[in-house]
Amino acid sequence: MMNERERLSGWRRRLLTSVLSALVTGALVVFLPRAVGSTWREVGNILARVSVGSLILLAVVWLAGLWAHSFVLAASLPGLSKRRALTLSLTGSAVANVLPLGGAVGTALNFTMVRRWGFTRNAFGSYITVTTLLNVVSKLGVIAIALGLVPILHSAAAFGPSSLLFLPVPVAVLLGVWILADERAAKIVGRQLDKVFRRSRLEERLPRFRRTTLHLMRTGWRPMTGGMVAYLALQLALLWLCFQVLHVPLGLAVLFTALAVERLLTLVAITPGSAGVVEIGTTAALVALGGDPAGVAAGLLLFRGFTFLMEIPVGGVMLAIWTSLQRRAQAVAA
Repeated sequence: MMNERERLSGWRRRLLTSVLSALVTGALVVFLPRAVGSTWREVGNILARVSVGSLILLAVVWLAGLWAHSFVLAASLPGLSKRRALTLSLTGSAVANVLPLGGAVGTALNFTMVRRWGFTRNAFGSYITVTTLLNVVSKLGVIAIALGLVPILHSAAAFGPSSLLFLPVPVAVLLGVWILADERAAKIVGRQLDKVFRRSRLEERLPRFRRTTLHLMRTGWRPMTGGMVAYLALQLALLWLCFQVLHVPLGLAVLFTALAVERLLTLVAITPGSAGVVEIGTTAALVALGGDPAGVAAGLLLFRGFTFLMEIPVGGVMLAIWTSLQRRAQAVAA
């Protein structure tokens, strides 16, 4: 009886969290034009300029970016094909973009898929460690370059003192680098975490993960680096094209700063996929850099339509196909 009551209570909490998260996301998106001094009518008029040919071009660039990122994922899990890496990326993103704190659910889904493909639990743990580290470091790298351009672009207003809120992120990265650089650090951190999480055995497991992670990075650093650089370049190209097809003139350097702000805000997991937070924050930064409010809002919504919204149906279809294939395989085996 108690277990049934606990399950019902947990289900209600998850439902309430989902509803609240959806309401917050919707409110932020609806508020977007007003937040930068525009209206939805003005934004809609600009979005109406997009042709079918332009949408196809944007979709091709978006898919090319995902394909480039699949090289990073495949190198982080030796034996994983590019096609399966792309499947992991899109299905995990689809779940993460729909559910509150969906990143954990997406990771669990990817773990199930990887195990069905014959990979071990430890291999998946190393894969998650490496890909998470690379994603965070790449975002911080873009932010660091953009901050270096601040004196040239006079774009400090795009960041402001609120960037101090993200100080824990580089601190966490530095901690990870320290663990990778020194096995004693891995044991010390693991020992301290064992005191917090009883029976976690991290003092024993963390050094082992460290050795596996270093081996992956030594053997796969070329495709990891090349894939990540190509992915970020294609993200910037997609952002630039979104404004070009809308005939909203913005310089490439300004858009790079906007991409840095967008990368920064995706680290804030208040809503699924940071939806609403990214749109308002990045649009406000572009307006502060001299962009037209309606044009900036339209361009960014078009960009997020591909990098956030499009991942949900495409990832959902890929998940449905994978599930169907698994059921068919199980039926044949039976």
